[in-house]
Amino acid sequence: MPGFGKTEVCGADGGPVAVTLSGGGITLGTITVPTAVTVNNNNAAPVPVNDAGSSLTVDDGGISLTVDGPVTNAELRSTPVPVTGVLTNAELRSTPVPVTGVLSNAELRSTPVPVTGVLSNAELRAAPVPVVSSVATRTPTTTSITSTTSSTLILAANANRRGLMISNQSTSKLYLSFSALAAAGNSFIQMDPGGLVLLDQQMIFPNAIYGAWTNANGTAQVTEFV
Repeated sequence: MPGFGKTEVCGADGGPVAVTLSGGGITLGTITVPTAVTVNNNNAAPVPVNDAGSSLTVDDGGISLTVDGPVTNAELRSTPVPVTGVLTNAELRSTPVPVTGVLSNAELRSTPVPVTGVLSNAELRAAPVPVVSSVATRTPTTTSITSTTSSTLILAANANRRGLMISNQSTSKLYLSFSALAAAGNSFIQMDPGGLVLLDQQMIFPNAIYGAWTNANGTAQVTEFV
């Protein structure tokens, strides 16, 4: 109101005063309100507040202020505040930020997420872990069989057999057979003098083995692996 240094406006019995802005504006100095003030507005008619380059101080009266919409860490404070507990990418920011380096599953989320498909060693961990293949231990047993021209048992049947070596330490030929009467006609192999037969786990058989020499001299060294 022009021409007056100070104007006080109050309603009946000190109640609220309705103010309507219609295309213009009101500039107010310092206002002290002894009771609560309610400002009604909507998105179509917001109430502008100008701090004239200074700052605004809001006292919530020990209660709280509610802010609608997400607020970033930079908007909340000038210096970051440590956060305890696990935050997801969505909780930290509205748009994902690329991450360089390797993060563990626990660093990424509080609850592990199932992974489908094949992951390499490097994708699973920052430092590769050596992989040791499992090889079954096999125990060898060696026996010596004296040569004879008659059919003789070289090795008894064994369902637990995992490997077999037979060395013909004789100057005579050795016939090996799965039949009790070993001879040249039914042998599965004919071993020359000084010959060696090696049967590994991939081609082993549990059968009994019989043998006979063309002449009786020397021995057969038989090593069975179980």
